[in-house]
Order: sequence, then structure tokens, then C-alpha cells
Amino acid sequence: MFRSGMLVMVITMASRILGLVRTAMIAYYFGASKFTDAYFSAFKISNLFRQLLGEGALGTVFIPVYNERVAKHGEEAGKQLIFSILNLLFVGTSIITLCMIVFSGQIINIIVMGYPAETKLIASRLLKIMAIYLVFIGMSGMICAVLNNFKQFAVPAATSLLFNIAIIVSAVFWGKSVGIDALAAGVVVGGILQLLMVIPSFFKIIKKYEFKIDFKDPSLRRVFYLILPMLLGIFAKQINSVVDQFFASYLKSGGVTALENASRLYNLPLGVFGISIATVIYPSMSRAIERKAFDEMRDRLSKGLNILMFLIIPSIAVLTVYSKDVISLVFSYGKYDGDAVIVTSQSLLYYSLGLYFYTAIHLLSRAFYGMKNTRDPVKYSIVSIVLNIILNALLIQKLQHRGLALATSIASGVNFFLLVHYFKKKYIGVDLKKMGNFLMKILVSTVAAISLSYFIEIVLIKLLVFSVVYLAPWLMPLKRRGIDVF
Repeated sequence: MFRSGMLVMVITMASRILGLVRTAMIAYYFGASKFTDAYFSAFKISNLFRQLLGEGALGTVFIPVYNERVAKHGEEAGKQLIFSILNLLFVGTSIITLCMIVFSGQIINIIVMGYPAETKLIASRLLKIMAIYLVFIGMSGMICAVLNNFKQFAVPAATSLLFNIAIIVSAVFWGKSVGIDALAAGVVVGGILQLLMVIPSFFKIIKKYEFKIDFKDPSLRRVFYLILPMLLGIFAKQINSVVDQFFASYLKSGGVTALENASRLYNLPLGVFGISIATVIYPSMSRAIERKAFDEMRDRLSKGLNILMFLIIPSIAVLTVYSKDVISLVFSYGKYDGDAVIVTSQSLLYYSLGLYFYTAIHLLSRAFYGMKNTRDPVKYSIVSIVLNIILNALLIQKLQHRGLALATSIASGVNFFLLVHYFKKKYIGVDLKKMGNFLMKILVSTVAAISLSYFIEIVLIKLLVFSVVYLAPWLMPLKRRGIDVF
């Protein structure tokens, strides 16, 4: 598990760094303007349905149902379930794509009401181009879930490398001549490349493909029974994202772009550490639950939470204390001016306050899913989303962009504590005292790293010194005890 997690983290780290390069290229060529505001809003809409029908919900629900079906009826029955889900997914994403193309203007008018008319027209045009991305990324995401269940983690983790490369190439070679439309085309090409990358590994494992849907399959019905509350929760999250866009559309021009760029940096440790750890641990937790090996499941969950703490707490320190340094290093080039750097760094600081909560939510939610309980995480998610929307309305008045970021952090904290409390109450408790003691050790290392790097002027050296000082006390324990350190 540890080696698989490290492999996925390395690949994901490369992908996220490339994602930062992608964002930096967009900032360099287009700055923070009405064009980038329109692009990010249109992309969020096309990406919204990916979370609903792609790897977000369907892939997560699929794993325990597939394992249960194979255990009871054999590998061939499991393959039939895979074919049914993929074929249904293709039909569903195709219908939604057509709706986005036909009604792009109306969708943009509702979601970013505060935009000027010209920005809305740009966003509508970009959404028409990017809508087809949903079909490719939806299919790719589901196939990645299948591969993960067969302990194939490297190829799924590497798919986003191609996505980032496609957009970077589009920005560099066609950004000046074609304009912002080049980015939209890059998104579509990136989706196609992601699907093409996973198909060979899929056929290597599954061996064949059948274009049929077995509507009588009880496992298929079970998947959609389990997915319904998850879809409600994910839909609520996406509504929350839409509401964030609604509020942000009333900020001055470039405000949406600044928040998006801050979110990109804030999501770097989330993707590299949080999602990687959850992706690797979830299938093994699911199999442990299927065998009723609850002590093993508790051990994997506790270790996962501590590994996240070890990686995320220093990330929070860097992204808050050194927020302006980090933003200047990544974005302060080309058309991205000093005002944009200040707004983006302030947003990053407030987003980062809730980073551990947000990363741990991914792992804790999967623990519930492994228990075939998809309802409770949805309930707690909806509570936090409602809170986030209320806080958006209250905090934007005085804090502007900072208020929207802070609201996200506070709501994530509420969601985290609800998940921890009710998982312990209903199933298995994690050792909070042990986690507290581990947290104190991490805080000591983090404070030492900040103290010894704070006054260094050159940002790269500052970050390097921070990393060395933080990791130094942990190297020998990790070498001697490995994952047992956590």
C-alpha cells in the first residue's frame, strides 16, 4: 500500500506541477481578465457533470459492488457489470453534452449573472466548444476506477499529464493567434488523450468489450441505488460551486481568475496527497470490510489520516505564511500584474486554512462508502454546503474574495468533524489521542522549518530550506519503521 501510494503521489505530483505550469501559461498569455474569467467559468460547468457522472460518484460506488458481485458470481459476471455501466455512462454523457451545446447561453446567464454581457457571450461560446469534453473524461474516469480496483494505479494517475500538456501546447502555440478559444480546444484534445491512454490497460485486464446493457442485473440496480444519495451530495457540492461563481461574478474583473488560480495552488497538495492516499487505500479498505476484518480497516484508515497530517500540515504552513512568495513565484509574469498577485495570494491564504479538513474528507467519505453507506456523507456534505453559502453571503460584504475562500475553509472543517464523529459512533473509532500526539510532533517540525526559512529572501531556497528542516527529524524513523511511523 505504501509503495503504491508513493508511486501515485509521485505521478500526481508531476501532474499537479504540470497543472501549475498550465495555469502559469494561461496567466502569462491572458492575465486576469474577462477572457480568463469566461474560460474558467465555462470549464467549471463542463467539468461539473464529470463529477456527477464520471469518476467522482460512479467509480467510487462501483468498487464495493463489483467486488461483491465477483465474490458471489465470478469474474464474468463482474465484467458484464462493467460493460453495462460504461455503456449507460456513454449514453448519459452524450445527452448532457448536447444539452450544454444547445442551452449554453441560458446556462451561462443563470450561473454567472453578474458578468457583463460581453463576458457572458465569450463564456457561452467556450462552453459550446468544451461540452464534448464530458463524454471523454466521463468514460476515462470510470475506466480509471476499474483499473484502480485491479491495483493498476500508475496509468490512471498519469492521465492528467496529457490533459495538462494539451492545454499548455494550445496556449503556447495558438494562444496569441486564436485567443482564448485555443484553451477550450486544448481541453477537448486533453479529454480525448486521457481516454486513449487508459483503453489499452483496460483491454489488457478485461480482454473484451460488449455493447449491451443488462437492465435486469441486480448489481446494476444496486449501483444506481447507492449512487443516488451520492449524486445528491455531489450535485449539492456543484450547486455550491455555482453559487461561488455567482458571488464571484460580482467581484471586479479578474476576481474569478484570481480565486481560480489560488484554488489551483490550494488543490496541489489536495490532489498529490489527499486524493492519492484515498485512491490507494480505498480498494483495500473495501476488501477488508467485505472480509469483516474491521481491525485491519481501522488500521488503514488511521494510518491514512496520519499520513495526510504529516504531508498537509507543512503544506498549510507554506501556503499561508509564504502565500505571497508562492504566488509571485508561479504567476507574476507576462500580463499577470501586481494587483492580481495580491488578490490571489490573499485568496490562497484563506483557502489553505481548511486544507487538512478538505483532504481528509476524501478518505473519510470513502470509509463510509466501503461500509455501503453513501447517505451519511451526503447529509454532512449538504450541511457544510448550506453553511458555505450562508458564509459567502455574510463574508463577501467585508472580505470580498477573502470571504469566499474563508467560507470554504470553515465549511470543510464542519464536514470533517461530522464525518469523524458519526463514523466513530456508527462503525469504528479512530484513536484521536494518538492522532493528537502525532500532530504535536508535526507542529514542532513545522514551526522549526518556518523559523529557519522565514528570513531567506530567495523563494526557491526558502522553500528548499523549509522542506529539509521539516523532513530531517523524520528520515531515520521512516527508514527504520516505514509506514508504522504513522
